[in-house]
Amino acid sequence: MSPKPSSRHLRLPGAGAVLALLVALAGVAPAAPAGAAQIEPTVVIEPTVVIEPTVVIEPTVVIEPTVVIEPTVVTSFDTGAAGGGARPLLGDVTGDGRLDVVMMQPHYIADDRYEGALVAALTAYDLDGRLLWQAGAVDPRGRNNGSDIPAQVHDVDGDGDNEVVAVMHPGGDTTAEGRFMIFDGRTGRLVRDFALPDRLAHDAIIFANLSGGNTAREIVLKDRYETAWALDDQGNLLWTHRGNTGHYPWPYDFTGDGRQEIMIGYDMLSPDGDLLWQHRGGGHADTMWMADITGDDDLELILGGDAAVAHDGRTGAEIWRNADIVETQNIMTGDYLPDLPGLESLGLDRIDRSAQGYDGLFLLDVDGRHVWREARETRGCWGSIPEPIHNWTGDYSDLIMVWNRGCGEPTTIMNGAGDVISTLDPAARLWHADFCGDDREEVIEYIQGRSVTIRSNGPCDLAAKVTGHPLPQAKRLHNYTRYTAGDSPVTLSAGRPTATSSALPDQPGALAVDGDPGTAWRAAATGTGQSWQVDLGRWYTLTGIQLTFPATDLRAACTRTVTGRHTGPLTVPAGVTCLAAGATVTGPVTVLPGASLAATDATVTGPVSALGARSVQLTGVRVTGPLSVVGTTGRVVLTGNQVTGPVTLVGNRTGGTPLVVSGNGVRGGLACAGNQPAPVRDGEPNSVAGPAAGQCADVPAGDPHGAEFGYGYLVETSTDAQHWVPVLDRTDNALTTATQRGLFTGLGRYVRVTVTDLPEVPYARAGLAEVTVLGNR
Repeated sequence: MSPKPSSRHLRLPGAGAVLALLVALAGVAPAAPAGAAQIEPTVVIEPTVVIEPTVVIEPTVVIEPTVVIEPTVVTSFDTGAAGGGARPLLGDVTGDGRLDVVMMQPHYIADDRYEGALVAALTAYDLDGRLLWQAGAVDPRGRNNGSDIPAQVHDVDGDGDNEVVAVMHPGGDTTAEGRFMIFDGRTGRLVRDFALPDRLAHDAIIFANLSGGNTAREIVLKDRYETAWALDDQGNLLWTHRGNTGHYPWPYDFTGDGRQEIMIGYDMLSPDGDLLWQHRGGGHADTMWMADITGDDDLELILGGDAAVAHDGRTGAEIWRNADIVETQNIMTGDYLPDLPGLESLGLDRIDRSAQGYDGLFLLDVDGRHVWREARETRGCWGSIPEPIHNWTGDYSDLIMVWNRGCGEPTTIMNGAGDVISTLDPAARLWHADFCGDDREEVIEYIQGRSVTIRSNGPCDLAAKVTGHPLPQAKRLHNYTRYTAGDSPVTLSAGRPTATSSALPDQPGALAVDGDPGTAWRAAATGTGQSWQVDLGRWYTLTGIQLTFPATDLRAACTRTVTGRHTGPLTVPAGVTCLAAGATVTGPVTVLPGASLAATDATVTGPVSALGARSVQLTGVRVTGPLSVVGTTGRVVLTGNQVTGPVTLVGNRTGGTPLVVSGNGVRGGLACAGNQPAPVRDGEPNSVAGPAAGQCADVPAGDPHGAEFGYGYLVETSTDAQHWVPVLDRTDNALTTATQRGLFTGLGRYVRVTVTDLPEVPYARAGLAEVTVLGNR
């Protein structure tokens, strides 16, 4: 890495220059010598802050057609060799760390309302458009179908490499009963196959963890609407369930024991196939989604059919029901409107399925009430397909992608208010994934029998994801369905055991997963290379991480600590002198060049002066006398102090982090000049009885941290805490916010964060205030 600009070697202003600056600032003179009499002017009380009224979100949102982001074509290639009606599966079949595309073509079938078609051909492409292999034979009559195509990409045997599975007729003979076939992902070679438990057991393929192993190895098959079968990975029957199966069952570990329950239509089954609870409703389950909608760790299940209904996932107790919906065709939960509490549920209502019918999107709040509903003006089109897409805009927001609108309406990506962000190809069908390794999702547009196009928001390097480590298959990709079913990532790291390379005695690694961002792990050793890791307890499919860094605390670098009462002058010649809470100094405090002072809730009876100091941090300190900070080269923080004399801040040059002057009560004047960056406040304004001049005439609210959180780091996952796979590389990190997020696909029990670069502020050390590891259950 190239060196960062340094602010440590700065020329200090001479005494004459300082005096001239002070005299120029509205007549504020330099601090009087110790012992000089001080006249205390009246304290000026700031007027009460008026709180603006809360913004009310209107229940109806008008969808504007304005395009905000123009999608960029990353790659486009011909898929004609895959045959008509072929749809894409996504997964790393080459093992190079990057997603590939496997087109699955169904056989021709005249009517798939009650029995879908089997797979005719599988055709694998890399993202450069190279045809990697083809299994089976393309059906020349292949066309679009109306049900799931029974194929998936998944690591069936748990060896780390993905296979491709499909239900196919042996030898392409459509008169022969289908068999479950497993193909090597790299070559397309048939590895093994087995008979289905029933001739009709091919409507959908679901992988679930029913045994409590490390990964989802069991297979659930179903017919169109009546029966489901659970098999082990060798095809042996585990159990059979008969009921109203709906379109696509979804597995989820509601109990946290490592085994997934599975919702099959309206029936919640245990991993052993026992009925746990049942939803009472008409029709069948068109859609379902699992999430922690309230953020209270109680896991909910949202069902769509003749209504939108939220259940307690463990007990089946109904939480809310919105029956003001004709037919809930899709439901998907996310944080579409971050200003609202909890998660929202986006859905599609098929309002009228007649020849002049129409559909409409809707958004429900955490309590199942409508936030808005779409009022379509076009008639005769009710086949819209919405999908959630994450981090398209780079701000980690949950957005709405909707296609197949018909009636001339555009294919779009929208925000949670229904505002259009991007417009896409209306002739294409859509899916989404992170193809570029930049933790943003891109859009894959496909036209059956013709082409695949990948579009991004901005630059996208397809080669960046080629790591040489096989990319684990995400849950939503190994359980792909044309119907909407899924779950939202949840926090996996809260309260879990941690380990660190080092830690200060009172700041252990556990403080990074205690739910309190006010506490933090801080490394005892200084410098880079310090690491923190968490043990999640078992393997999970991981989806991302959120890191909150602690503010640099000068007190962590104390070389001398003053407690109790100190009588007489106090000089800080070098290092970091800290005044502990309750400490009292009677006499002047002088900080010499290169030294640092940190004081919290202390009292100084006498002047405080620093000339050429490295850092000065005063919080809640009472100073009876003047305060002068001149020529500091590292950091200046003055918050919540009470100073009876004048305060002067001159010529402090603190790099990328501004001076913080906030919430101080000053009975003298407040004069600031020549400080780079200029002072800001992050809380209440300063209360100044005397004149406020120069840069402190009106200290503006601003970011008090600047580059304080400019860390470089590497995130890795492991299954055994011995062998680590990098999943998020921010060793060259431009982000400087306290909380930083990253999306990735990982698999494992352990997650490690290694700090590779520290921010350019004095005494910064590796630390984490809060870590949230996200994944699927």
